[in-house]
Amino acid sequence: MEDVKNASVTLFIWGSKSEGQNPWGISFTVLDATDFPSGMIKEETYNIAIPSDIDPGLTYGILFLEWSVYTQPSLETQLDKASFRGTYIKNKDYEDLQTKHNSVLNELQNIRTMTCALFGVTTVLVVSTVYLAKKKSKAKKVRSS
Repeated sequence: MEDVKNASVTLFIWGSKSEGQNPWGISFTVLDATDFPSGMIKEETYNIAIPSDIDPGLTYGILFLEWSVYTQPSLETQLDKASFRGTYIKNKDYEDLQTKHNSVLNELQNIRTMTCALFGVTTVLVVSTVYLAKKKSKAKKVRSS
């Protein structure tokens, strides 16, 4: 039978400011239990203040896990870590630019569609006018003969 002892979980979150020139980070202990009973579930919410001047892009975290397993007659310490994507900080100016770009593309597509339609109508009118002019010219020639 194994007993888990000295379980601790520490969360580190990192990002950068000033276009990568200044690192930013925070860490805090999520779990620190001397005795860790089997089947223990711990669910908590943490409010983490992300600086307003953090660089747009990926903010990531690493979860460090440490525990000891006591088996007769020894105590063995275990370590593990897992990295994860914490959040994506959005760039409002960039998103606005993307929205404007998509809007301009839609306007251009509408203009192309209208231009093609007008070209088609103009072509039909020119062909019809030429046809009618030739027909009228033939009719005048037939009457004058």
